[in-house]
Amino acid sequence: MTYPQRTIPAAFVAATALLALAACSGSGETGSTDGPASAADSAAVDAAAERVAQYSAEQDPIEIEPLPAPPEEGLTVAITSCTLPVCHTLTDAAAEAAEAIGWTVVPYESELTPESYVATWDQMMQSPPDLIAYIPFAPDALIEDHLAKTKELGIPVVVAAPAGDRPDKDGPVFASYNGYTEFFQSGGLMGDVVVADGGTGESTVFVWDPALSLIWDPIKAGFDERMQASGSVADVLEASNSGIGTAVPGQLVSYLQSHPDVEYVVLALADYSAGIPEALESAGLADRVKIVSRAPQAANLANVKAGKEFASVGEENSSNGWRAIDGLARLAQGMTPDDTWFEPAGWAQIYTADTVTQTTEPPTTPGSPEAFLSAWGVE
Repeated sequence: MTYPQRTIPAAFVAATALLALAACSGSGETGSTDGPASAADSAAVDAAAERVAQYSAEQDPIEIEPLPAPPEEGLTVAITSCTLPVCHTLTDAAAEAAEAIGWTVVPYESELTPESYVATWDQMMQSPPDLIAYIPFAPDALIEDHLAKTKELGIPVVVAAPAGDRPDKDGPVFASYNGYTEFFQSGGLMGDVVVADGGTGESTVFVWDPALSLIWDPIKAGFDERMQASGSVADVLEASNSGIGTAVPGQLVSYLQSHPDVEYVVLALADYSAGIPEALESAGLADRVKIVSRAPQAANLANVKAGKEFASVGEENSSNGWRAIDGLARLAQGMTPDDTWFEPAGWAQIYTADTVTQTTEPPTTPGSPEAFLSAWGVE
């Protein structure tokens, strides 16, 4: 098996058209535009409504370029995950894809702490695999020695949801999935939903965990860009991911009670919604607040269908697991990444009550996994 050469970087970087105008304030500082909407604001609203209509429609199936040769069987691939459901949606799909090729999967899971993350890599490199697909918690500088070892051993490596780092076609991390371009796109579409529905500078809050900012910055950047284009800036509520399903619902209710003008709650990750619809109902806020999120699980789709959540942006979560294995199969054949599999934005779709068609599993990317199996020549 032939592997490309790679180098270690010296540094790290820490079917509905809705209407109107969007966003809010920043951590207690209002950022709206007073007075009549400008022509630029109106154009931003029209553009947002057009994108909402485009991405609410069913999207075309993805296409995957065939491998130049059948994938090598019998390889061992290490797949590292995190404790959040969204991580397992991706890594479970990656494991399924690897097994379809005939690879042996060695799974790992890291807590969302630097210590656990490094310990996971320590454990993985004690018995180095042939291939690695990983979800990081921290920048690659934290595992620089481990990546140096993958270079020394010629191990192809790809990443999902990178923590501030971008891939390099020369390695040591050759390709990125569920990364910057996809997160930026999803964040932008969440902003479009709010803007097109009539959100204003005083009516929106963006909920996230700044401890994960290296991973989630593109989501917020995409969201902020669309909100700012409409003439406003959303408020920010910082909520630890460790409080998902426990502390976060109460924290959000308290925030909304002290911010009576807020009508849109935009979640950096749909997992945040656990317990929120119930908490809003108990507090008498359910009819006032619209929840918008990204990367929905089955429960989110059920809530959207039932009107308990307003909209969620589906992205290539599970199929990014298949893309990661596709990238490793290509690297194992000595291929150099091209733009189609280096850092793809991929498929996205806005789900509303009118467009949710099933509520038993996370959204499935059209054409997946069939496009991958066909590209690999696997029945």
